This record gives sequence, structure tokens and C-alpha cells, in this order.
Amino acid sequence: MDKAQEEQLESQIVTLYQEKDELEAELGTSDIDSIILEFESLSKELEYLYSFKENYRKVNTKLIQIENIESAYIPNHRFHNNLNQ
Repeated sequence: MDKAQEEQLESQIVTLYQEKDELEAELGTSDIDSIILEFESLSKELEYLYSFKENYRKVNTKLIQIENIESAYIPNHRFHNNLNQ
């Protein structure tokens, strides 16, 4: 291995350790399995929230009688076509 290859390899190793340190500082881990598991969990949670948004509608509470809150979520199928959104 010549000097240029050694320097390039050393540079790559230094970069890998810097990225590892950055992951640990920002995410609390550099373990790829933990990061992937957390990413998948957050993706599922986001899908659920989008599903909730699609299936429910936020309405002004003046349309229904509820005390001490400003709005409520009602399933879309409970609405008639002529009801204001």
C-alpha cells in the first residue's frame, strides 16, 4: 500500500468516527439497528396520524355541545354532505 492509499484510508476512518460521534450526540446511539427500529416506529406513527387526519374532521364546538374545550374530532362518516366544514 502506498502513502496516498494509506492517507485516503486514514481519512475515511476519521470521517467514519466523526459520523459515529455525531450520530451518538444527536440521536443518543450510533447502532444502526436501533436507528432503523426508531425510524420504522416513527414512520408507523406518522402513518397513523395521517390516517387519523383523513378519517376525522376538526369541528368548531359550537356545532356540538361539549364543555371546556375549543374543538373536537368527529369521524368523517358521521357528517352529512350539507354540513359546513
